[in-house]
Amino acid sequence: MPLIMISGFPASGKTTRANQIRDFFNAKITEQSASDSRVAKFKVHVVSDDSLGVSREVYREARPEKDARATFYATVKRLLSSNDIVIADGMNYIKGYRYQLHCEAKALLTPSCVVHVGVPAEKCKEWNATKEFGEESAQAVREPYAPDVLDNLIFRYEEPNPMTRWDSPLFVVPWMDDIPGEDIWNAMVNNDAVKPHLATVLKPATEANYLQVLDKATQDVVSVVLEHQKTNGPGGSVAIPEASNKLELPPTHIGLPQLQRMRRQFISFNRQHTAEKSRLKSMFVEYLNKELE
Repeated sequence: MPLIMISGFPASGKTTRANQIRDFFNAKITEQSASDSRVAKFKVHVVSDDSLGVSREVYREARPEKDARATFYATVKRLLSSNDIVIADGMNYIKGYRYQLHCEAKALLTPSCVVHVGVPAEKCKEWNATKEFGEESAQAVREPYAPDVLDNLIFRYEEPNPMTRWDSPLFVVPWMDDIPGEDIWNAMVNNDAVKPHLATVLKPATEANYLQVLDKATQDVVSVVLEHQKTNGPGGSVAIPEASNKLELPPTHIGLPQLQRMRRQFISFNRQHTAEKSRLKSMFVEYLNKELE
């Protein structure tokens, strides 16, 4: 069932919003269970740092934060099923991470959406200092972020973009507004069946050299991009040999470290699956086009 990704600045009241969505969905399930046997099977789960026992100090350094994200991701992946609605209550502030979660939902042919909790940074700092997050009716006293950690996370936040596949549908909830519960329910539960996507619905790996082929295909694409920039400068459309689509580069120079980071992430997403070898470069180009938007 659907994956609802909560996103927003730290200390913006995301957990309050997640709980409001959970309560709204549970009420809808109770209301419709008698007349709809499909809805009667639904269960709602909220996954958060608090539910996983993750301290906010993990965001001070890259390694513990990466481990915490991996734990969060694994829990969401384990809970997603045909009868389980998962609310991912976290900052989800990295667009590549939201893409990864979106792919997990897509692989199960279930919809996903992003609920962006829109709160000004100064309001978040105020709430963090007083340990009061959310509305009076649903306040929760929580471990505050250290001021320097809070500032760093706000600086690094990558706001959801409704023009990208993994951030849509996008529901923006200003801090003074109610949640659009009915709209989220209709988009997630009453949505038409999600069509399989080439990048997410793949056969289990069977070929012994699949990872080597995947690694070489992606490295070839990176090499073409670097050579294009060396010869032509930044920007422009790049024709990739053996790919059916072109890579659209942004007007700014894309360095090797950034390209390698995206290459490793793509390999990580697809290492457990096999696709036709002739499609690997096209898939990677499609992924890069979305990442570089």
